[in-house]
Amino acid sequence: MFQIFSVFVENNLKHDLKKHKSKLVYSFLIGLIIGSLPTINKMKENFGVQKLIQEQRQIQNQNKEKICKGDNSDYKKFLNLGFPKTAIKKLNICIKER
Repeated sequence: MFQIFSVFVENNLKHDLKKHKSKLVYSFLIGLIIGSLPTINKMKENFGVQKLIQEQRQIQNQNKEKICKGDNSDYKKFLNLGFPKTAIKKLNICIKER
C-alpha cells in the first residue's frame, strides 16, 4: 500500500512540476530580485559616495595647482626665465608638498 501511494505521489509531483514550471521559475526570479534589492541599494549609495570623494579630490588638486602656479611661485619664475622642464619639476614638487 505504501509503495503504491509513494509512486502515486511521485507521479503527481512530476506532473505538477511540468505543469507549473513557468510559475516556479517566475516565483524564483521574483524572490531573487526582491532579495537583492538591499544589496543593489547599498551599491548605489557607495557609488554616489565614491563619486563625491573623487570630485572632492579633483577640486583639491585643482586648488593645489592654482596655488603652485601663482605669480610668486617657483614654477612661474622658471617658466618666465625659459626653463620649462625645471618649471614642471618645481610644480610637481610643490603639488606633492601640499
